[in-house]
Amino acid sequence: MDVKRAFSLREKYEICLEWEKQVKAGKKMQLDEFGLLFPDPSGKGIPKSTLSDILAISDEILKNPPADGAHKKKKRAPVYPIFEALLAEWIERAHAVRVNDAIIQTQAR
Repeated sequence: MDVKRAFSLREKYEICLEWEKQVKAGKKMQLDEFGLLFPDPSGKGIPKSTLSDILAISDEILKNPPADGAHKKKKRAPVYPIFEALLAEWIERAHAVRVNDAIIQTQAR
């Protein structure tokens, strides 16, 4: 049984860039052929349906390149944006001090 692979935002961005490059070069590739450009450890390429899903949102992916968090799978809005912004600011100010879970929990209270 094949294991479904989840692509990071960076990988999706690179796939979209390569597709744009192929289109601009005038190469007409089938999705099956294009998927073989990105082999997985077993040597198989990206499935046609997965490529179709990624390329369907390629405009959005290319407009917002992943600057940080390249390992993330999805872009999500924070659940508590104000709290997360304040916590991030506090951690930046406390960079000289070792910050651990206990300190963060105490500061959050």
